[in-house]
Formats: sequence, structure tokens, C-alpha cells
Amino acid sequence: MLVLLIGAHTRMASADNAAVQAISPREFKTLLDRHQNDPNVVLLDIRTPKEFQDGHIQGALLLDYYSSDYVERLKALDREKTYLIYCRSGNRSGKSLAIFEKLGFRRAYHMDTGVIGWSREKYPLVR
Repeated sequence: MLVLLIGAHTRMASADNAAVQAISPREFKTLLDRHQNDPNVVLLDIRTPKEFQDGHIQGALLLDYYSSDYVERLKALDREKTYLIYCRSGNRSGKSLAIFEKLGFRRAYHMDTGVIGWSREKYPLVR
């Protein structure tokens, strides 16, 4: 289990805990590394196909936030799995957290600064 210290508060982030929350790129990468081959952890890139093609995190599945069937496609996902969600800046993935929660997902984490923050940390993208 990963213990995250933020200011004077401590919170737990694990792909096993029930949570729908924002996490930093470092926390996101830690979860990815820890659950790299775990079929119950799904990495979702919710940017456009063009953005995805320009560079994405290895292993990510594309689910375009702007597609007309976005919510319907979310409804088809397994609610028992853990979802690591990201976009360009954290805006779309942040908005998506409310949708995930409303649809009954128990474990969804969005990278609060998106690919911009990921790149700032010098983490790799697949091009």
C-alpha cells in the first residue's frame, strides 16, 4: 500500500482501496509501476485520437472524452476494476471523476495535471 503525504494530511492510495480521487503524476506512476501486469487495473487516456497519436502512456486505452458515446462506453466498463485516467491537463479527467462516481465505479484515479504534468516529470510517452 502506498502512503501519500500531502501537506499535514495523510491519505492512502492503492488500486485495492475504494476511492475516486485526483492524484499527482508521481502517485499515478507509482500505481502504474506497482500494477503493471494487473488485469484489474486499466489505464485510460481520454484525449482525442490525435492527442493520443502524438504521445501516450504505454499501455493506455483510448476513450475519447469528446466522442458522442463517451458515457455509454464508460457504462460498459467493469465497475470492479481500478481505472487510472488521464487527459492533457487534468481538466477532462477531473470532470470524468464525477461521471465515474455517479456510475458506481469504486476505484478511479485521475492524474491532476495530465500529460503536461507527466511530461514535466520526464516520464516517457509512446509516440
